[in-house]
Amino acid sequence: MTTTTTLRFNQHAFCYWIHTELSDAQRAHYTLNPNFTRAFLRSIAIKHGMAWAPAWIVKDKSRQTSRGVYSVPEYSAYVASINAPATTTNENSAT
Repeated sequence: MTTTTTLRFNQHAFCYWIHTELSDAQRAHYTLNPNFTRAFLRSIAIKHGMAWAPAWIVKDKSRQTSRGVYSVPEYSAYVASINAPATTTNENSAT
């Protein structure tokens, strides 16, 4: 499974852009089922100055789940990373 630590900067940014475009209900749905249409991906890309949906998604035939629909598991990993509880360390605790 892809984690955000393995995402390149542009992949992380695109997942963030997707996240900002979705409503809370859509976020819940797409976190579990991260399949997006080419039209949606292209609209996100255009909004952020790109001419086309990212090639790392739409040119990878293994991502295509049906005609014009692509799997983006990086989105689920991105959501998990931003929803993960922050870890704290207590340096003053007795061992």
